[in-house]
Amino acid sequence: MRKIHALFIFSVLSLSFIACSSGDESPKALLNLVLVDAPPAYDSVFIEIEGVDVLMNVEGRDTEQESFFIPYELGDKRIKVSDLVGGEVLLLGRGTLPPGQIIGMEMRLGTSHSLWKDEKSYPIPLKSGLDPLISIDAELSLEAGLSYDLILDIDLEKSIQTISTEPYSFELDPNVETVYPGQFGELKGSISQTSLSPAIYAISNGDSTSTHTNSSGSFLFRLPAGIYDIYLDPKDEAFLADTLLGVEIINRESLTLDRISFRPKP
Repeated sequence: MRKIHALFIFSVLSLSFIACSSGDESPKALLNLVLVDAPPAYDSVFIEIEGVDVLMNVEGRDTEQESFFIPYELGDKRIKVSDLVGGEVLLLGRGTLPPGQIIGMEMRLGTSHSLWKDEKSYPIPLKSGLDPLISIDAELSLEAGLSYDLILDIDLEKSIQTISTEPYSFELDPNVETVYPGQFGELKGSISQTSLSPAIYAISNGDSTSTHTNSSGSFLFRLPAGIYDIYLDPKDEAFLADTLLGVEIINRESLTLDRISFRPKP
């Protein structure tokens, strides 16, 4: 199941524009890395990201694999990923790359990750023994003169594990997947109870992807075409969970659900 944390967008650019921006005369493709998120019910989550290594088979070259680093340019690498919901995205990086085939990516993490819960900050160390270079499955052909926007989806509902609750302790095992240009449809919705921080799951063929609402109660999925059951967990014992069955997602189309209200428990 593809997730919704990084977005790549395609647009046509002139070869002369790309050559000027990259500083040489060889044709290039422009790759934009956009970050979005599906956070759990914490007040906020910060992940330190240094950038992404793009692994390629370059057209016309004999080497089997080459790596190109696309850095996150801001000085403060700690990204508040919990804000990246309801259609909000972050341009994680942009780089001009030679024509060829992307065969994978690796996200370089820093060491400073944390979450806020009930007005208290907690560190989220990487899972013991985990490499801070996180492998991401990706396969995309790049042609000279085109711009590509690729979505990198960090599903925090799956990535953050609660180790204990008294006291709270957590660990980070990043779950990052890709959403490809032109290969998804959008599902939009909103929750009436804006004071809640529910988790919303899109489930298909036994797999799921999750997202969260923003401050106005809105949420958004970018999903491959298919039939999904939407499970809504209020994460509040005063309300009942809800399920919407058989929601159809069509590539390149957007579907908006009727506004949803959680029913109070009897």
